[in-house]
Amino acid sequence: MLLLLSCTQSSEKAQAQQKISQFERAGLCDFLIDKSGVYHVVFQESPDIGKPIFIYYSSSTNKGTTWSKPVTLSNDNSGNGAGYPRILQDGRGQIYAIWKRYGNTAKHYPVQDPILDGPGGYEAGTLFYKVLAAGGWSSAVQLNEVEAYQNSWFATVSPQGNVHVFWTQYSYQSIKNGFMFMWYYCDLLRTVTLNGTALSAFVDLSTPPQPAYEGGAPASKEGAINLNGFVDAAGLPHFCYEDMPTGVQQIKYYNGQTERIVYSYPLYQQGNTFHHPAKLLVDEKGQDHLVFKPSGATLESEQIWDINLVTNETTVLASIQKKGIKIISFQATQGPKGTMALTFEAGGYSDNTEAFGMYYENGNWKSVALTNNASKEQFFSKEFRGLGGYRTSISALTRYNSQFGSVAYDAAGRKSMIMTIAAYWTTGGYSTSSPSIVFIPIDK
Repeated sequence: MLLLLSCTQSSEKAQAQQKISQFERAGLCDFLIDKSGVYHVVFQESPDIGKPIFIYYSSSTNKGTTWSKPVTLSNDNSGNGAGYPRILQDGRGQIYAIWKRYGNTAKHYPVQDPILDGPGGYEAGTLFYKVLAAGGWSSAVQLNEVEAYQNSWFATVSPQGNVHVFWTQYSYQSIKNGFMFMWYYCDLLRTVTLNGTALSAFVDLSTPPQPAYEGGAPASKEGAINLNGFVDAAGLPHFCYEDMPTGVQQIKYYNGQTERIVYSYPLYQQGNTFHHPAKLLVDEKGQDHLVFKPSGATLESEQIWDINLVTNETTVLASIQKKGIKIISFQATQGPKGTMALTFEAGGYSDNTEAFGMYYENGNWKSVALTNNASKEQFFSKEFRGLGGYRTSISALTRYNSQFGSVAYDAAGRKSMIMTIAAYWTTGGYSTSSPSIVFIPIDK
């Protein structure tokens, strides 16, 4: 049994485990606390070996004490799996669950769970969404004219309360010529605004390069991956993404008017960044921040950086000092009034992984130890001792691996999170393919 611990300066209180998922085969997840205080979670999970990865939904009306039985949103009987989901609420109170479905309905061999895909994209598919209204979910709405050509994407709620979805896809010329093999051919950037089950017209934000010759590949590899961003108060999109037009993978930033390169990875040293894509956030002054994991090839340690894109000041948020310990993944969330939440997982190849959190407010980052695992050695240059005199942690009878985290803020700015965890049980073996989704309160 896993226990959730919330430790204050004066007392320590243990609660029963708040497991949300069903089959201990969970994956990536997203978390929303709506305007009325109801908690909503969407997550990947497969019911069994050989079954597709579906998107499930669960909710809680009592601040995470109990959760509804998960229901599947993405099962369309095609046999295709689904990628990293998001859940958002617009200014009219409508709630949207959005995901990318792999494969298509025309082929006889469905894509249940591709090896290469992650929060930043990589595997092409088709975006779908559903709307929660009157206690029930709508039918799925397809977000493109044709199937299986969309790749990296993000969804955001503008200050005006509108839900916007941005994505990269293969251009019409590449589709016609059959160049649909790699993400760097996804050179058409598009956006659409959602209003319930109704869509605005698609808006094309890029002009893909023409083929070098008739029937050939695009003249340059200008496709994008790891797309992320937001819409500002003036209605302008701000986003970051990665491309590699000359073979070197770069992080580029668009501020609504101009574009520039922020970071270039060493040649062939970027790794699979789609597992931990850069995030674009905004602080209380309206200044954009890029939070990302730079390549460790040119650094003395594994690190996570925050670059203020207005002042160009770089803050090293985490730096691992112990040999053999890696930052496995990280996630970042925009909070209200310029607050930000960062969670990341770190450990050795043969060790269990610890989860850590860092939270930004009014110019300062504060650190939290989110787990208190079996590995006791401290391997960070700064200590993660807790925020505000308490520590939120998970303890297990033996050991476990933290794999992914998603933070949500309520109307008062209090934080909670859900975490994907795979446990080492005392009576059995450990399997990375059998994780669960667990709810964790951060602020009391």
